[in-house]
Amino acid sequence: MRLNDRKLANWLVSIAALLVLLVYGRPLLVPLVFALLLWAILNALTDVLRRWHFPAWVAWPTAFVLIGAALYFVALVLIDEAAALAAQLPDYVARLGQAWTAHIPFSRQPLDVGALLKQSDLPSMLGGAAASIGNTVLELGLVVVYVGFLLAEQRYLPAKLARLRRHRMAQDEGERLIHAIGRQIRSYLGVCTLLSVGIGALCYVVLSVLGVGFAGFWAVVLFFLTYIPVVGGFGVALPALMALAQFQSPGPAIVIVIILGTAHFIATNVIEPIMLGRSLNLSPFVIILSLTFWGLLWGVGGLFVAVPMTGAIAIACRHIEGLGWFAEIIAGPPPRHHRWWPRATVTRK
Repeated sequence: MRLNDRKLANWLVSIAALLVLLVYGRPLLVPLVFALLLWAILNALTDVLRRWHFPAWVAWPTAFVLIGAALYFVALVLIDEAAALAAQLPDYVARLGQAWTAHIPFSRQPLDVGALLKQSDLPSMLGGAAASIGNTVLELGLVVVYVGFLLAEQRYLPAKLARLRRHRMAQDEGERLIHAIGRQIRSYLGVCTLLSVGIGALCYVVLSVLGVGFAGFWAVVLFFLTYIPVVGGFGVALPALMALAQFQSPGPAIVIVIILGTAHFIATNVIEPIMLGRSLNLSPFVIILSLTFWGLLWGVGGLFVAVPMTGAIAIACRHIEGLGWFAEIIAGPPPRHHRWWPRATVTRK
């Protein structure tokens, strides 16, 4: 295989310029990407309502009201419970160390959780996450503005982007490709939102029944973590540790891990593939790489946008001549189930 030196140099320069743009353009790009995700979720919810025979003039306001109510509920829970949890966290950390020492048979000395946290990078990581979330909240106004303009332009946006191509056939293909990417990303985010709501609701019910404190806070945390592949599965350990510290007994913690862990596994490994099929068919290794890359690049915000952005790149590569090989490399194994969630197709001419 021979490499064209000029093309290779152009590729390397383009990749370097793109990385510089992503790093230094983060204050502008992160709100824009979140606006695109919120825009996609709005369209996905509206599509579902239209499928339920809601007229357009009812579906759009209903979608706005539902998402606005959800954001208000999340803000209310975080405001009410996050501060109280932060105030009681040192006591819970100390009790968690005592519970570990009492119930782990091979622990010879008391576990000082506080010392472990000080010696690890966890405080700095949490600080960075909090700063990233705080910046995102402060930029919420900018996100809303972006979403408003995207909604106003969405009818004409595919045609505008397609007209950037010179030939009429290329314009038609580009417009179909943009529609395909948009509909498949909306399907992915719609399914992820549905599953996240289910996991969050189940977490709240289980914790409330067991009497675990701050059930609403942990439900919101699992709601957001479910959007992130792999990470969401480990997130069920957080309310389990809370239960262990609160009750000083492993029983409730084990129940939480079994119920929420099983529900998360079924949701992400059974229900999601059935509903999505190959819409965003990505290799698990590629998902880990994308989470690492976008997480390092944009922090917590990058973790949420990693899979949709990588999936959009994969969809584009499948329909761009000469890049199909890259789509095959990052693709995952063929799904075993037939999908029922609507998917756009691109017809080649």
